[in-house]
Amino acid sequence: MEDESEIDLFIRHLQAELEESSEILDIQARKHRQWQLEISIQEGIKYIKKIEERKILGLDNIFKEKEAVRLIKKKQTKTNKSIEIGDDGFCPKCEAEIKENLGFCESCGFKK
Repeated sequence: MEDESEIDLFIRHLQAELEESSEILDIQARKHRQWQLEISIQEGIKYIKKIEERKILGLDNIFKEKEAVRLIKKKQTKTNKSIEIGDDGFCPKCEAEIKENLGFCESCGFKK
């Protein structure tokens, strides 16, 4: 048991939770919780297999880093600052339609 990885321990934890979920009285809640746990266990097993395959192939990097979709900036000191909406009512960054003057684009989060 000393050779177990963190993911193996996590899967064991999920299996114990699955066993305990049989004590949930509400049938619908019990089935939902069991479904959640079973899916989580299956994803953990798929993850372990993926790691093993990559080790066999001699690949060190398991994940590829991707560029951030959207960066969240610190809150500015000025309040009630709204983005400049073009004459057409669209966001200058993503060109999504801006329906309300919220101070940012609901689609991409652009704030000027």
